Amino acid sequence: MHFKRFLEINVKENNHFIVFKDNKIIYEPDLKTFLLESNYLDIDTKNALFIGIAESEKKIYGVDISGQDTDINIGYESLIELDVRHLLAISKPEDIALMGRANQLLYWIKSNKYSGYSGKLNKFDIEEEALKCPTSSKIIYPAIAPCVLAMVTKGNEILLARNNLFPEGLFSVLAGFVEVSESAEDTVKREVLEEVNLKVTNLKYFGSQPWPFPSQLMLGFTCEYESGEIKVDEKEIAEANWYRYDELPYVPPPTSLSGLLINSFVEDHS
Repeated sequence: MHFKRFLEINVKENNHFIVFKDNKIIYEPDLKTFLLESNYLDIDTKNALFIGIAESEKKIYGVDISGQDTDINIGYESLIELDVRHLLAISKPEDIALMGRANQLLYWIKSNKYSGYSGKLNKFDIEEEALKCPTSSKIIYPAIAPCVLAMVTKGNEILLARNNLFPEGLFSVLAGFVEVSESAEDTVKREVLEEVNLKVTNLKYFGSQPWPFPSQLMLGFTCEYESGEIKVDEKEIAEANWYRYDELPYVPPPTSLSGLLINSFVEDHS
């Protein structure tokens, strides 16, 4: 995939569209794809944003049609609306990155329509592939918010928590945003202490994953329990417990970095 971003579109070409509507993605269930052919769609392309070029050489655009009531389907057998997080659970990593890129860039365009420096309408700068304030010449690039995932282990047990925003029964590793002037490692220690009252040691970097819903970059770490008793903050965390590697509750799928972290712990102890 060749990544670029710009706003112009050649409507005569048969392009690929990633279509969002009311925080859902338009999906073709028979073909099992979210990459839709523009020839089979009736869409106003004035808000389309170029995402990249596929291996097939077709151009890929993201477009948000929220608020549009008319049927866009003029060529597919059927189109349905799928919740983004549901689609993430059944998609390949490269597809997650692609739909995430489309979602993040559309959010970037929508949330930066006007300049925060002058209040004027931002313009798209072709050379920088970014938005530009017409009076101050300030460049506005897509923002990325770093966020840590902290997998805390104690022998054969792993700490899993249920966030207040999670569906009932879903548990995962701890997470939190990196603060200004804070290292990712310091964030791990602070978040674990704040959320469950535990101190950790032996931090090791595991891996990263873009999670642009709307704009996170997840940084995964493993760490070991050092001291303390579990006491949840009750603001973000509803429940937290130690679980044996072979007695885990419902956890995120391995398509997510949190799921990969948990899987790695299970595999190391199986």
